[in-house]
Amino acid sequence: MKVTDIHCHLIPYVDDGASSFEEMKRLLQMEHDDGVRRIILTPHFRPELFETSPRKIKSYYELTKKAAKEVGIRTYLGCEFYRYSGLLEDLKGKKGRTMHGSKYVLVEFAPQDLFQTIRNFLYELLANGYTPILAHVERYLECRDIERVQELSDMGVRIQVNAGALLGKQGIRIKQYCWKLVEEDLVDFIASDAHDLKRRKPNLGKIIRKLERKKGRHYVRRIFEENPDMILKTR
Repeated sequence: MKVTDIHCHLIPYVDDGASSFEEMKRLLQMEHDDGVRRIILTPHFRPELFETSPRKIKSYYELTKKAAKEVGIRTYLGCEFYRYSGLLEDLKGKKGRTMHGSKYVLVEFAPQDLFQTIRNFLYELLANGYTPILAHVERYLECRDIERVQELSDMGVRIQVNAGALLGKQGIRIKQYCWKLVEEDLVDFIASDAHDLKRRKPNLGKIIRKLERKKGRHYVRRIFEENPDMILKTR
């Protein structure tokens, strides 16, 4: 199985992720030890906070790609966008970076954003031919209602949960909420959202083992290989 991490911050010097080449290499080794064989690297883009130039990202991505190849991981380049008013215009003008050049777009929101804000923003992306992936849905207070997540899923939004939340890193209530999403089949992707070696380490191995016991190997294959294939093969 080609286990795929679709959301992480391992490229050094481009956002709040890996802070050095050494840390990047150790994070990649941890991903490999977890069974990960493909990674979509998703540096942040957020106006006035993370606006690293495409040239710098590309340069450090190539170095990360080389290091990943040495440990047996294939990498692809994506982006995690923080919602902003000009995102759709930037995507149309090829200024924004989708997931591996596909129609998939990884988007995050503020934890306190209204559901209407989230829904309407994602609807605009859908209406313009993109497939939004809602990053770490567990963070948004107004998405704690399962029916609202169902509404987004029915629209065509793809739902991503962080492995750490399923493992209880965000507390028992968030853990229960995330497992409810799994049981309701409302999760399309589970990702590490790994940033560093201390607070936000790679962790897919643990959740894969838990999911295999609870949901079976077919479910694990769908979440970590088949659904990521839809990103990597749709360009």
